[in-house]
Amino acid sequence: MNIKQVTKLTGLTSKTLRHWESVGLLSPSRADNDYRNYTDNDLNQIFYIMSLRQLDVPLEKIREILSAQIDEKTALTTHLSVLTERQNALSALIKHLSAKLEKGDYQMSKKDFVLFKQQQLEENEKNYGTEIRQKYGQQTIEKSNQKFLNQNEADFSWAKETHEKIINMLEKAYADSDEQLAFEAVKLHKRWLEFYWKDHTVTPKAHIGLTQMYCDDERFRKNYTQKYERLPEFFLNATINFYNK
Repeated sequence: MNIKQVTKLTGLTSKTLRHWESVGLLSPSRADNDYRNYTDNDLNQIFYIMSLRQLDVPLEKIREILSAQIDEKTALTTHLSVLTERQNALSALIKHLSAKLEKGDYQMSKKDFVLFKQQQLEENEKNYGTEIRQKYGQQTIEKSNQKFLNQNEADFSWAKETHEKIINMLEKAYADSDEQLAFEAVKLHKRWLEFYWKDHTVTPKAHIGLTQMYCDDERFRKNYTQKYERLPEFFLNATINFYNK
């Protein structure tokens, strides 16, 4: 079967199938015209991956299962623990919010702020945890997470407003072909990263690698494509040129 037939059969997009192939989950053969050719075994693997994704198992964990680095039972048991932790955190948040509404208390308290940060961290872990740990190491990410949890409201506001400013600067630089403004955005982005990576200097290699991930991974990419679809690539090129100038 070709990729168009597989998308029709499974309901997946061709982009998803190519992404699964790029991260090592699939390896369809190629016809003489270089088109992908999916066998029955490939289809069985696709449906198996789909079943695991319905359980919200991360792609990296699925890759480990498929390559026999970890057995399915162990992987799913660990994943169940992660889901249970998320459920407990969400239950605590729901309970706290319900109590606030019953009392008519709509102002954010210190406890609200702590719960809000915990929820944000849970979302980040769910969406990006596996990839960033592989790229930057467990210790770096744990320190960054702790830094995030220790933020006061002023720090949190600065980080949020600064990230929005970076995106606005990049959008304007892209629209105006303004290389100097793009470089200013790169410098501000480096400062923003080092706010979280307190004990680590953001090296040119790490910075370029991160902006490359903004291009390659749709979850990161969507943060930069509200106005311009090619903004992540513009950001990557600006970062490379900034360190090569």
